[in-house]
Amino acid sequence: MDERLASGPFWSRLRAALDEVDEEVRTPPANARAGGVLVLLADGDEGPVVVLTRRRHDLRSHPGQVSFPGGRLDPGESVEQAAFREAAEEIALDPASASFVGTGPRFYIPPSRFWVVPVVARWDRPHELTENPWEVDEVLRVPLARFLERDRWRQVPVSNGGSTWAWQLEHDLVWGATAVVLAVLLETAVPGWRDGQRPEDLGDDRTVRPWETAPSWDRRARLEGELPAVAQRSLVHVDAASTRAVRRWLAARGVGTLTRAEHAGRAVAHAARRLVDGDLTATRVTVLAGPSSNGAGGLAAARLLLAAGAEVEVITVGAPRYPQQTHVLRASDVEVLDVERHGLTEQRGPGELVIDAMLGVGGEPPLRDLPERAASWLQRHDVPVIALDLPSGLSADDGLRGPCVTADVTVALGLPTRGMQPAITHPYVGDLYLADVGIPANAWRLVGVGLEASPFGQGPLIRLTDGERASDAGTPDQGQVDQAPTDR
Repeated sequence: MDERLASGPFWSRLRAALDEVDEEVRTPPANARAGGVLVLLADGDEGPVVVLTRRRHDLRSHPGQVSFPGGRLDPGESVEQAAFREAAEEIALDPASASFVGTGPRFYIPPSRFWVVPVVARWDRPHELTENPWEVDEVLRVPLARFLERDRWRQVPVSNGGSTWAWQLEHDLVWGATAVVLAVLLETAVPGWRDGQRPEDLGDDRTVRPWETAPSWDRRARLEGELPAVAQRSLVHVDAASTRAVRRWLAARGVGTLTRAEHAGRAVAHAARRLVDGDLTATRVTVLAGPSSNGAGGLAAARLLLAAGAEVEVITVGAPRYPQQTHVLRASDVEVLDVERHGLTEQRGPGELVIDAMLGVGGEPPLRDLPERAASWLQRHDVPVIALDLPSGLSADDGLRGPCVTADVTVALGLPTRGMQPAITHPYVGDLYLADVGIPANAWRLVGVGLEASPFGQGPLIRLTDGERASDAGTPDQGQVDQAPTDR
């Protein structure tokens, strides 16, 4: 047995490391979607054995993936209580058979918009485990020594460069959030386990892209009522340069940014009404408005939502392109705050609905500066999000290239962008709609886009479907460990 896995030193190192984790770092944000996973370890002949599960392939959330038992916190429940309860429900663990060791640093799963805290327990009296047939295909007991075997090491490329660890077991690939937790566990309790290697050093022959074959389903419709639907793959997808060209063409003929912003704002307000079952009266809406034409659309939406009876607040993420838009809002008693001046904290949460109008097709990933601060703040609050044009941080041309806002609904303008084609972007885009903002089909053709006919013959807002290509398993960026407190 590897001496680093010997029971005494292993548990001593692990306990000491967990004791040093800052209280705030191991506590999920108060208003976030949060849960706990149980890292259950038993002593074995080869050293510690970790208990994992293989999720059913027909589940909508992370289908077929290897994971730790765990789930969302119930009201009034601690992370530790949630992790043990979920383990009892999923694999029939007797909570009295294991002892609590400590909690690790919280981490964020972007596609699920979920904060998770790993709860480490020592399984003192192992017993037979039984799979819950509604959630689990099989319980796996894997010696940690397997994760030290170099021929099992794999790398999963992440969207903004570099890679994360993955491991190939006999019939399963361990990747994503589960691999993030295992890597932290090994770094903590098995000194020198990777011998200085990084996952990106493994080479192309050890590179895996599991999201390409992950089970998936059509996007779930989020807006109430009947809307015409068109298959996304049947439409032309445009790049940022073509979008800018058609906007210049319109502006030269008197259809400027503010006119287009009115169309965009009306589409977003219509989507918001349908998302809240048809009545916006007294619904608290937060609009995140950036400095571009996308922000102008968000500010137009803010005014229209206010006119529809919503309680609106605006957070400007950079100086508005057209300050007069904020003047009319302030004159109507709408609170307009500036990110840089007022700051954003976990204690100050958004409304019941958020409009993401920070960055449009001109945004270049990765998120930085004020938009990054606002997106990080938004992660800490469990509210639905409507993205205008595309989620902030998503590239119009290249798709996922680093952290971005996770939207429940995206309202694209005129035509969808190329960046929304890859399956890895679908969990971030959410339910996708296309809005008519008054761009004639011939205008697209004049700037080189081969659009044969307008897609809006049946109405000004259409839903884009895409068959079996949407899943929260469809992303390489499945775990961002939060190592330090934040005051953003």
